[in-house]
Amino acid sequence: MSSDEVLFIRKTSGLVREIGAFSVMAIAANYVIADGFYLFTAGQGYSAPGANIPLALIIGGLIMSLAAFAVIFLTMAMPRTASDYVGISRVLHPLIGYVEALLVFGVHIWIVGALSFFMAWFWGSAIIQIGLATHNPSLVSLGEWLSVDTGAAVGLGILYVLIFGIISLLGVKIFKYVVNILFVIALIAGVATIAGAIYASTLSLAQIRSLWDMTYGAGAYDEIVRVAEAGGWKEYIASSTGDPSKWGWPGPWSPEITLSLSIVISAYAFWGLEFANYMAGEIDKPKRNFLLGTVGAIILVFAYYLLVSVPTLFGFREFFSMYEYVMNEASGQLTINPVQTPTWAVFIASLFGGWAPILAVLVTLAVPLWVMNGLPVYMMVPTRISFALAFDRFFPEKMAEVNVRFRTPHWSIIVSMAIAILMILILASPEYGPLFYAITAVTAVAVKWFLSAIAITILPYRRPEIYKEGYTGTIGKIPIITIVGGAATIATLLLLILGIQQVASDPTLVSPLWMIGWTLLAIALYSYYRWRNIKKGIEVKKIFAEIPPA
Repeated sequence: MSSDEVLFIRKTSGLVREIGAFSVMAIAANYVIADGFYLFTAGQGYSAPGANIPLALIIGGLIMSLAAFAVIFLTMAMPRTASDYVGISRVLHPLIGYVEALLVFGVHIWIVGALSFFMAWFWGSAIIQIGLATHNPSLVSLGEWLSVDTGAAVGLGILYVLIFGIISLLGVKIFKYVVNILFVIALIAGVATIAGAIYASTLSLAQIRSLWDMTYGAGAYDEIVRVAEAGGWKEYIASSTGDPSKWGWPGPWSPEITLSLSIVISAYAFWGLEFANYMAGEIDKPKRNFLLGTVGAIILVFAYYLLVSVPTLFGFREFFSMYEYVMNEASGQLTINPVQTPTWAVFIASLFGGWAPILAVLVTLAVPLWVMNGLPVYMMVPTRISFALAFDRFFPEKMAEVNVRFRTPHWSIIVSMAIAILMILILASPEYGPLFYAITAVTAVAVKWFLSAIAITILPYRRPEIYKEGYTGTIGKIPIITIVGGAATIATLLLLILGIQQVASDPTLVSPLWMIGWTLLAIALYSYYRWRNIKKGIEVKKIFAEIPPA
């Protein structure tokens, strides 16, 4: 390329490198530790009856770690904004990279709106628990209102989008400090959660029964057991496992349930370990800090998940499964226990509400804090994808503009905020609210992991000049990134197949239509911008032969 030829929007990105290893770890932890763990993995007591949840977490986490390393190695070779898109489009094919980027963009635009909208529910659930722990009926009423009032959810959701959107506009340094502070605050509540879980593992069921009754009232524990057994709990277990005694680890468990649905749910709880790669163009010393921060996040998340889930399950045993079943199938029969959505925090906090309300409050607050922490990170993803696409001249060029003062892609951020608010309004509609499912998000992003794994596997042979810029260690004559990429390809293909099966089985057709719709949109947009660039005399092949400038 001649020095005076400008293939991209500019000769430099205009972004500044401010993010260090700790912030990379904080971005990852804030992204990952959220509803996927607290709500969905705990919910496997009902959604995946008979599963070995810790084993599924380990397998799902290993799959996501392999996927993360595929992106880590791509980013080390190409430390640019949205490095997965850059890598896939340069190593495999531009259209393949474009489809992958649009799928991830669509997922995260929806996630920002959805989790902002559901923050009212998360805070409501926490306030209910705090009210119960402190014997404050007013707090319980406030929490109930937040949990069910659509107007409150819309108002709070829009407020979150505006707050974190403005923070993003003020520059990467402000963004970094906010993410770091939120991470530390949530981690303090998380340490209390771990301590509570370990305490639960030291108790007998008789002791847990006594503590549960101290929190909810005399007979509360026995009420759950009685309603579960009378309401068909054993029959429900048997319908999935073939054996009414297979209620799950640490009791008898089902390998079939564990190795199918449970793994997909667990993988969802681990996704995002490497998502600081979307800010790779803003990471200082990216080859070092991105690697250190992401590996630190992997270790932290594994430790957190297992230190919460294993002792909690070991302490509560079959009561865990009973409670999940009752709250999902027979909550209307309860007269002592309050009706609430089961999370890991509910089980742990219920042991302290009667005698150590401060601990119950800390454990309860961990859930909305971790979910809230993710919002600025979720919002960052679509803003950097649109920036990267626009920088390649394959998206509206305004999206690649960088604010002179704050060095942020301000139009990408503003547009993402507007679409997220639109998503909140859609969610508030009973007709159009259920337009998205967690399994769709996992499957759509699994496309990214699978393609990234293939790209890093063949990078040394397909683009050796790019490979030399990244990690070049070998075992014998085989590049380590090829070995890791091959393993990641197999692991993520398994996840993708499981996800596609779940998407295809959606009786409402919402999930498959969503996947097909975004794919067709990506193909249409790519075709349009390819035609447009050719018409302007820009050689598209040259764009995707080059790595975008830093």
